[in-house]
Amino acid sequence: MLELMHRSGHPGRSGRFGNRVSGAILAISALLSVSCMVLVSGCGGTPPRRTPLPQPTALLDARGALEQGKIVRARQIFSSLESPERPLSLRGMARIGLGRCAIAEGDLDEAIRHLGVARKLLPSGSQHARVRLYLGEAQLRAGAINSGLNHLETAFPSLVDADDRSRAAFLITGTLDQLGDAVPALYRTAAGGHSYPEYSSIWRRTRPAPPTVVAVPTVQPPVQIRPTHPRLKIHQRNSWNARPVRTRSVVPMSRPTRITVHHTADQPAIAALGIREPKAYLRRIQDYCTGSLKWGDIGYHYLISSDGRIWEGRPLKYQGAHAGNNSLNRGNIGIALIGNFDLDRPSSSQVKSLGSLLSALSTVHGIASSRIYGHQDLRDTGCPGTHLQAVLSRLVAKLNRTSTARKTR
Repeated sequence: MLELMHRSGHPGRSGRFGNRVSGAILAISALLSVSCMVLVSGCGGTPPRRTPLPQPTALLDARGALEQGKIVRARQIFSSLESPERPLSLRGMARIGLGRCAIAEGDLDEAIRHLGVARKLLPSGSQHARVRLYLGEAQLRAGAINSGLNHLETAFPSLVDADDRSRAAFLITGTLDQLGDAVPALYRTAAGGHSYPEYSSIWRRTRPAPPTVVAVPTVQPPVQIRPTHPRLKIHQRNSWNARPVRTRSVVPMSRPTRITVHHTADQPAIAALGIREPKAYLRRIQDYCTGSLKWGDIGYHYLISSDGRIWEGRPLKYQGAHAGNNSLNRGNIGIALIGNFDLDRPSSSQVKSLGSLLSALSTVHGIASSRIYGHQDLRDTGCPGTHLQAVLSRLVAKLNRTSTARKTR
């Protein structure tokens, strides 16, 4: 646009025009100059202030009806706004409203269905985060605690409205308190002194029932959580000269209930180091995690190098930092195979060691094969790579067959 203005916007400044310019040309020149000034005022310097488009009155009316508890009326209006000829954003917001109506009536399956459609219609950003806020609430009410927390913790950073942020933080904090898990200060602070009594029924559902008192011999719990397997060798942290864990930057591990497998997918230089010298590689990764990322330690609990050696990463008594957020990391053992398995196939030694480690961990901690995941099963990511995901599927199927055979004996 600027180039066009210089060509046509100020012809009167050129020395090529003499004093014999006709009146008609002067008039045209003046008209163009005025047009140029109008263009410059709109494009140069500070852009003109834009007033956001008002939301449709019907949408505001529906929200008002919902806040007043007039669910039937709210649903009627929201339903009229989600027809296919409407703009996608309006349809998405209408679906959020329908999801909220369903939550209010206790129809959680219907709520999750509407909110799932809203996720597809709305772009990423604050509105998408609001969908996750209500999805998190619906999942918590349905008893899907991990899924609910995952939605809420994913939504929290993108929520713009102060009430939405405090609600998300309140739900996260209350649920973690009921589970007896550590609550990150970020959520505790954001929840502040707010109170939302409408959520109290969620925690009556998640609170465990009073235990039945039975006289049993006292068993001393193990001091450390370590897998035991007659043919499994794990190279401990001192074998690669790991620095101590920064205990102020980690939280205790809750009872392990699932396992997630990753690939490291490093840049070429560091990837080559992982093949040549795993010990130096592990120290480099630890330095990056504790230095650049400010974590308490390396994120994975175990790493497997291309020669099949299994290395201890973060001690299992601490929650890992590998799955994406606090709720996904909770009770989740992280295993990473060193390499990029979109590009390459894991070595036979890595595959064998992974199978042995999965077997040992699932046996010791009572983790069902259905609770062993590739990272892409939990988040929108390509990890652990196409080749490793296929290998993992076969290993999990084998573990499932073995477990079934043991039960039928």
